[in-house]
Amino acid sequence: MSHWRAGEHDAAMVELHFFLTAACRIVAFMKMAAEHMGGEAKAHIDSRDSSMMKRARDHFEHIEDRLYGTGKNRPRPITEGGATHTVHFGLRAADQHFTFGDKALDVSPTFLAEFLSFVDRFLELVDEAIEAAKPVPAGRLS
Repeated sequence: MSHWRAGEHDAAMVELHFFLTAACRIVAFMKMAAEHMGGEAKAHIDSRDSSMMKRARDHFEHIEDRLYGTGKNRPRPITEGGATHTVHFGLRAADQHFTFGDKALDVSPTFLAEFLSFVDRFLELVDEAIEAAKPVPAGRLS
């Protein structure tokens, strides 16, 4: 947000795209691992809907699909204060949301902390599952 507020829109968008790409890859790998692990890890990953984050990331890619006149994936108009307009992308400083088309994604420090906490909890569940799956050495009671 500091880049955006300073008028450094390109820098803000580059950082946001990098974050969204990394976060989506993390979620994809977590989902893949959870499918194999099952149990609490799967329940944990299933408890979060990351589809809006993926849509936001996708918005940066294949920009040619979003150009006016293509009719394909172009931003939908929104009406605010009685005026209808189209938002290709932007950051709303007031509530720290990335806006694209008629959608918005929270990209505030609170969102980042919550996302990192979600990932940390998944890693804890992976560690617990690995520990539980370790064989008990011969001659030892568990």
